[in-house]
Amino acid sequence: MAASIWPSDILQPIPHGKEIDAVMLKVQSGLSRGGLNSVWGEKARLLAKSAVLEQWKRAQRNLFGRFKNVGKVGDEPMADGVKRLINLPEAFSRRLAAEDLEQLQDLAAKTDFASTLNLFRTLGSGDCGLTSTQAEALRAILGIARERFACPVWKADAVIQLHLDYRCLRGGKSALSASLEALGNGARTNTAVVDDLPLASTSPRGDSIVLPMRLCREVAEHTSRHGSGQIRPTSLLVELGPVQVRPKMVVVRPPDTAPIVGCRTVVAEDFGFTNTSSIVVLRSRTPIGEEELARIGGHNGGDEKKLTKTQAKAHLENHVSADDVEVLECVQFGGRDFLARVKTHATKVDRLRSEIDRLYNRLDRIRAEINVVARTEPDALVPEIAAMPDHSRYLAMHARFFRLLKAIDGLKEARRAVYRAVAGLKKSWFGYVAQRKADLAAKHDAVVVTEDLDILGVPTDDPAYKGRTFNKMINNGSKGQYILRSKNTLTWRGIRSVKIPSFYTSTTDWRNGKVDRDQRRGAIFRASFDERVWDADLHAAEMIGRYLFLKPKTESIVAALAV
Repeated sequence: MAASIWPSDILQPIPHGKEIDAVMLKVQSGLSRGGLNSVWGEKARLLAKSAVLEQWKRAQRNLFGRFKNVGKVGDEPMADGVKRLINLPEAFSRRLAAEDLEQLQDLAAKTDFASTLNLFRTLGSGDCGLTSTQAEALRAILGIARERFACPVWKADAVIQLHLDYRCLRGGKSALSASLEALGNGARTNTAVVDDLPLASTSPRGDSIVLPMRLCREVAEHTSRHGSGQIRPTSLLVELGPVQVRPKMVVVRPPDTAPIVGCRTVVAEDFGFTNTSSIVVLRSRTPIGEEELARIGGHNGGDEKKLTKTQAKAHLENHVSADDVEVLECVQFGGRDFLARVKTHATKVDRLRSEIDRLYNRLDRIRAEINVVARTEPDALVPEIAAMPDHSRYLAMHARFFRLLKAIDGLKEARRAVYRAVAGLKKSWFGYVAQRKADLAAKHDAVVVTEDLDILGVPTDDPAYKGRTFNKMINNGSKGQYILRSKNTLTWRGIRSVKIPSFYTSTTDWRNGKVDRDQRRGAIFRASFDERVWDADLHAAEMIGRYLFLKPKTESIVAALAV
């Protein structure tokens, strides 16, 4: 299925879905005529289509990104002291002069995505006004993207999810409804469920595939507890792994429609890295008002525009929070151990990358020797089948070349395994923090207040910065993973949440409206007018929580005089 629509070149324009379907449906029909049940053929088509389109897009985006950063150099110099251009083969780090890099970087700066693809297409037949070395460098970038992003292949260790509709079950709609009803009753009543899932055969009119399915009592109790007894299964899926098949159910619960207006207790969170989550629970004498929620509506999916930095700063400077807001509880989830684990994995990746680079250098030298013996171009590819089977020196170098290539593949797989371990580590840690935050909100019957975050990075001058590999690992999807996991947890448990603008929350003194970057120094917030000290992350969390209860300075002064 995937091979039928994989392009001959990644530079080809990505076709519309209907054009792809026209090709794939013919393949699916051929498989059906060959004896494959059409419903499983359709599932395969949908999986292959999404995988190919994603791979195709990633290839073009990767090419565009490498071109945009063609002059980017690595942190560590090579053995001869030259810093490597990370988006080019190592040889070009020495071949390209500073003037060449400057010209290529200038060209990249004024070339958009579509123009970049057209440029690389044109490079196939000419140098496009570039020097021969510059054109070769860009072709090498294209070669890297082509090699890295090939047609998707599902290997023996792949895990495939097939979402089941009624056609996937022997018995159709009634069989699917019966299974969902049995699972729903078990989840609502905290009882175990044992059932057989009659999957349709892989061949038309063949015997069904009976898949034993069990919902254990512990899972039923957990689902019922967090679902407040309102959950219901909506669909089933089958997860095909290397050694086992796992049926799973997808459950939903009605969204909580309780209003935020009128609430007086909030759980406020400041998200970071050294402290993954700093949480302060606050209670106010005056409830959250409609006007304040309307003002930040743009940050919560409303039609209003989001507040700009200038507007947010003006609001903070002219509004304060007084003693009518009290702190009930403070919690911090320190991420030092988490960061240390990521740093350990980053060190492994750096070591593997160094070994891969070393072997690639050896490959380049062996390839050059092979091509000298074969009397071909120095940069010509080495054929998998030896071109000179009667030449002993050629055969020895040819065998050594492909042994090293196989070793590189093994090192790359080990590197991918490290990245998967980091992804699992982040998933586990972020899931734990999200659950504890939800527990606090449930305990106090509170609204969760967080910042409307746009960027979460670790700058090079930040104490949490531990190198380029570490930065890539911790930043890659961290913000999105945590926000999505937290949102899903809160939604599932029926806990209301709201976002506020993120500007200046860590540098504002809510007592007098003073917005000053100098008040925050690393892990400490020190107020400029009375030298009062807070933990910087907890202070930011408290400012986030007080945001919905801020009052104009004039009102606060009048209230103080009345007291």
